[in-house]
Amino acid sequence: MDVVVTLAELKPTGTWTLSDRLGRPLGIISEVSPALFAIDANGSSGLSGMGTANFLSLNDAMTAIARHMKGECQLSSSDK
Repeated sequence: MDVVVTLAELKPTGTWTLSDRLGRPLGIISEVSPALFAIDANGSSGLSGMGTANFLSLNDAMTAIARHMKGECQLSSSDK
C-alpha cells in the first residue's frame, strides 16, 4: 500500500500526517529533535505493526514505512 506524507497544518511544526492514497489516516511522524523522528501508527491501520518507531531522519522514517507497507511512501505534492 502506498503512503502519502503531508505536513500537518493544525499540529506543531515538525509533524506530518500519514494517509493512504484514499485519504484514510494511518498515523503521524513527529520531529522530536533534529536527529529524531518518531512514527506513531494508528492502532487499526496497516502501520500498526510498526508501533512507535524512531529514526534519524524523515527520509529514514519514510523508507521504513515503504518497506513495512510494501509500497511507496512519498511527500504530498503540496509539501515538495
